[in-house]
Amino acid sequence: MLSAVMLNFNCKYFPKMCVDAFRKGEMDFEYEMIAVDNASTDPISLGYLEKAAEQGLVEYVKSPTNLGFGGGNNLGAKQARGKYVLILNPDIFVETDSIQKLVDYMEAHPDVGIMGPKLIYPDGKVQDSCRRNMSFWDLVIKRTFLKKIFKKRVDTYTMEDFDHETTREVDLLVGACFILPRELYEEIGGFDERYFLFMEDFDLCKEVSKRGKKVIYYPEVGVTHNHKRLSGGSLWKLLRKRVFWIHISSAFKYFWKWR
Repeated sequence: MLSAVMLNFNCKYFPKMCVDAFRKGEMDFEYEMIAVDNASTDPISLGYLEKAAEQGLVEYVKSPTNLGFGGGNNLGAKQARGKYVLILNPDIFVETDSIQKLVDYMEAHPDVGIMGPKLIYPDGKVQDSCRRNMSFWDLVIKRTFLKKIFKKRVDTYTMEDFDHETTREVDLLVGACFILPRELYEEIGGFDERYFLFMEDFDLCKEVSKRGKKVIYYPEVGVTHNHKRLSGGSLWKLLRKRVFWIHISSAFKYFWKWR
C-alpha cells in the first residue's frame, strides 16, 4: 500500500530515529521503507543504513554522487511498489497513528493529489509548512531583514492568517513529509531535477494542481520536524552562505518555469 522514501545526506543519528519511529507505527496494510544515501561521508548514518538493510528494516539504495533533494528522492521512488509514495525526511519523527491516518485520508479522497501533515518543531512551534503562491520578492523578503519591514506581506505568503488546526486546500506544501499516489508521481516524472535543493517541493505541488488534483494541508496528523531553520539576519551574512545562493538559483529556475 505504501512506499516511504527517506533520503539521507550526512544526517548522522536522524535516519535511525526516523526509521525507529516509522516502524513503531500501527498500520493495517503492507508497507516498505526505502532509504537512499546521497553520497554521504559521515560514518554514523552510513553505518546505520548498512546495518538496517542487513536486518531487513529498509531497502537501501546508495548513490555514488549527490543527486540533490529531488534526484535522490526520485532514485528511491523508482524502487517503490506501493500505491502511495511517502516522502519522508530523516529528521521527521512520526507518531504511531500518523501513517495510518495519512493513507486513510488519501483512500477516502481520490480527488487529492498530494497531502502534507502539520509539521511541529521540537520546541512545540508549528512550522509554516503550507504556503500561498508567491512572487520572487516574497522569497527574498522572507530570507532577509526585510521580513521585519514587510511582515504583513510575509505573513500572507506563509499563511499566518488561518487556523493551522484546520484541514484545507492550499497552493503549496513544504516537502519534508508528504504523500501522493505513486501513479501520479510517475505521471509527473517525480521531482524536477533541475532544482538541486529548494523549490522542488513547491514545483511538484504546482504539477499536481495542473493536473486537476488537490493539494491538502492535513493537521489531523502532526509530526515532529527536527529542522534547522535557515535564518535571516544581516544581508552580508546571508550573502556568504552557500545554501542561500542555492536557494536563489532554485528560485530563478522556479519562477522562469512557472512564469
